[in-house]
Amino acid sequence: MAKTLSEYKLESRFRNRIFFSFGLFVFVLTIFFFQLFHLQILNGKENKLLSKRFVSREEYKVAPRGNIYDKDFNLKEPLVYNVNYLDFVLYPSRFPNYETGIKYILRFCEVMGIDCQNYSKYFQNETWKTLAKKNEKIILLHKVSREQQERLVAFQFDSEYSTFEGNHIRYYPLGPYFAHVSGYVGLPSRKEVSERQVQLYQITGKDGLELFYNDQLQGKDGIFIHNKIFEQTEYLKFTQQGNHLVLNIDKKLQIAAYRALVESQKRGTVIVLKAATGEILALASYPSYDPNILSDSKHPLRNEHLKIVKHFNSFLNLAIQSKFPPASTFKLITSIAALEQGNPLEINENTTYFCPGHYRLKSTLKGVPDAIYLCHKREGHGTLNLVQAIAQSCNVYFYQLGLEIGPTPIIKTAQEFHLNQQTGIDLPGEVSGFVPDQMWKQIRWSNRWYDGDTVNLSIGQGFIEVTPIAMAMVYAAIANKGKLMKPFIVREIRDSSNGKVLRKYEPQVIKNLKISEKTLQIVQKGLREVVLSGTGKLLNQPGLVPIAGKTGTVQTRSKAQSIDHAWFIGYAPYSDDDQFLHDRIVVAVFVEHGLAGSASGVPIALKIFKEAFPKWENPNSIPTNPVVSKFSLN
Repeated sequence: MAKTLSEYKLESRFRNRIFFSFGLFVFVLTIFFFQLFHLQILNGKENKLLSKRFVSREEYKVAPRGNIYDKDFNLKEPLVYNVNYLDFVLYPSRFPNYETGIKYILRFCEVMGIDCQNYSKYFQNETWKTLAKKNEKIILLHKVSREQQERLVAFQFDSEYSTFEGNHIRYYPLGPYFAHVSGYVGLPSRKEVSERQVQLYQITGKDGLELFYNDQLQGKDGIFIHNKIFEQTEYLKFTQQGNHLVLNIDKKLQIAAYRALVESQKRGTVIVLKAATGEILALASYPSYDPNILSDSKHPLRNEHLKIVKHFNSFLNLAIQSKFPPASTFKLITSIAALEQGNPLEINENTTYFCPGHYRLKSTLKGVPDAIYLCHKREGHGTLNLVQAIAQSCNVYFYQLGLEIGPTPIIKTAQEFHLNQQTGIDLPGEVSGFVPDQMWKQIRWSNRWYDGDTVNLSIGQGFIEVTPIAMAMVYAAIANKGKLMKPFIVREIRDSSNGKVLRKYEPQVIKNLKISEKTLQIVQKGLREVVLSGTGKLLNQPGLVPIAGKTGTVQTRSKAQSIDHAWFIGYAPYSDDDQFLHDRIVVAVFVEHGLAGSASGVPIALKIFKEAFPKWENPNSIPTNPVVSKFSLN
């Protein structure tokens, strides 16, 4: 039967609606399918974690830091490592209410025999709610002993409210012997959180290598979730230990260096390095501090120890963070300046001056008397050549030599040796030395450079200031044919999981100094004569390795203590040729108020050279309380 036009239109509309509805259904179903595929297949792992976090509480586990080893890389005897321990912790967020939590703590105190006043700050309702909201924990017991653990388990305290939490603390076997190199760790300040991108709960480096190499030593923290419904804990990400550091440090030399400073009972520093490479074999500064106490925020002696450390400024690393006039150790710079830049004046090793025990500098101003500059030997040295003047450390000789060549060659030579710059050692806080010049004097004092300034500069006194590490590098360059090397402590960075070398640090030449071989031979001969017949004769002993070096005595202006500072810098083995070039070590000693270089600097250096070479016995074991000395508040 034929359809009417109206019936046809109605049927056509109905069919179109059916097709549209079906198409819309297929389209929506396809979107749902792709979305389900995206959620379950492509991003299923991530969404599963998100779903767990929705019904769970995310917590973090601080990763152990990498170990630090000496040059021998003995896995059984690291210089710095982590010690595991247990804490008994309470989570306020797991309690149904405030009252239940307080009753739990009161019962805990009763069973363990602990004064509840230790936890009084948590008894306030607002404090408890804040801790619960932030998901922070309360440490009821720090470093739980075996007996305490057994008692807590017996009384069923290990429940859903509290648990034993494994943790680790940094341990420094050498303690203060190695503190200025190792540094210490602690919780970060808010400034460190913003500047160094660390979290408030993380342990971070505070000084020394711990700070300088913090990015390498700090591992990757673990993440785990605590299910709020089923009270279950599941790790999402396990901790990964930080990388290990292998140093150039010789453990025996480090112990000998610090022990020698302790025995001197004077503030000071000792640096030992390889002349050919710049490898730091030992670096000690005294007084020191105990990083084991400072790294443990809950140590009972921490506040008292910190008070003593601040009182004596023991955080100061004298090797790289202090600067003093170099005194007579600077006479080598004056000698090199005269031999290299004073050649038109025909200055050589046979150039002589007479020393009557003082030098009279004639005044150029009317009405101003002549200035008298003394030699340390009041009766005088007589006529000396350059080598003899270095050996006897004759001030009068160098007064005249400095005036002969003028200040410019001396200043230029000091700057060539980078005495006005940082060495770039891999420790934080290094300061730059200061080499004065004529322009600085004019700007700073609105006055010209006088001959008296040149007289003082020629013997390392006056305005000039240097760091012990910078002077050590000067002598290393002299012992290494004029190569100025960059000092470095870390030799390798290794992966903690497989021991693979991730980075190896090679010796780096800062500058090849333009010094003739003849000039180097002359100053080296002078340094050897210091030991054979001069101010360092204590180092000339039968059977001891041949040593070359220079003493120095810094005139002080301190009203509290007028005793002069002491320097000694030397190297061994000494030889006329390059036979021992790659075996040479430099020992730099600086002692505050040490009277004279020969009085306190040389004896300390002697102990280091004895330890460094095999003919001498090793030192005894480390004293049990190395920081107990005159540097205490008692």
